[in-house]
Amino acid sequence: MLMRVNAHLTEAILSRRGALLLPLFLTACKTEVTHQRVDPALAPLIPPDSTTLVGIRLDKIRKTPAWDKLFPEKGVSALDGLQTQTGMDLRTGMHEAVYCSGGRHQLVVIRGKFVDGGIANAGLEPLIKLPGAQKLPYKGFTLVGQEEAAVTFFNSSVALSGRASALRAAIDNRELKHSFPQTLLNMVDALPPEAHIYVVSTKPAFPERGIGGVTSLPLTLSKAHAYVDLRTGVALRAQAEGSSVDDAKKLLDGLRGLTSLLRLTLKGDQKGLSNVMDAMQFTQDGATVKLQADLSLDDLMKGLKSLDLLGPIRA
Repeated sequence: MLMRVNAHLTEAILSRRGALLLPLFLTACKTEVTHQRVDPALAPLIPPDSTTLVGIRLDKIRKTPAWDKLFPEKGVSALDGLQTQTGMDLRTGMHEAVYCSGGRHQLVVIRGKFVDGGIANAGLEPLIKLPGAQKLPYKGFTLVGQEEAAVTFFNSSVALSGRASALRAAIDNRELKHSFPQTLLNMVDALPPEAHIYVVSTKPAFPERGIGGVTSLPLTLSKAHAYVDLRTGVALRAQAEGSSVDDAKKLLDGLRGLTSLLRLTLKGDQKGLSNVMDAMQFTQDGATVKLQADLSLDDLMKGLKSLDLLGPIRA
């Protein structure tokens, strides 16, 4: 009789302990996120001939101290240009945006919450505030805007922005199930999860306007990536691979020379960029050149403003 009672007590204790330990066990079994990625709903919409992706994870930046400074409700915001281009309130509705360039068509693919339930292109599209906007039907989709700039919605959480021709091409590619740039997507997958803002490119090039009057370097790069981690301050990491060790050496010398040149040309408000350049550390490892910089968010904001990098993103 006593043995039977003890057995029941032991079973009850084990059951209670199991119930208490179960949440811990389930937590331990959760798959840890070890890399960044492009949302699976956006990846098939990226033009297949794109060579550069610029991504921004608003859903993750909202959880950092940088959010209110980068995207204030009033005043200049890093989203102002994209918001003007799309005609939508992206501060509250956007989770992720990827700017795709380098190919025939350039566009921005956006993941967010644009309508409360229902399917877009079925009479439930959000209000688009674009001057002179018209509705341009195409293969069951509605493009809102003009030929120079338009927006379309694939559903209540996926939108595309760019020239109307780029949006039509994206619809065609999706319809025909064309391949998307897997190499670029793999490069994003290789980034850490804290890559809140990132750039990956299989054909790195200088900005069209150049930097400090320099528009190109006499070398060839095979690929490059960069990202910013905003969890505490600003951690910038970048890496470029030359076609040879000699090209990497030229790049390293060019970047150091460009930095020195920029220091000499800084005037007035542009001097806010000096702290950014002070934090930059360039190193070479074989055919790879790496950049590392850790600075405060205030220094970064001053640097961006001095370079006018908070202007619009044009598709």
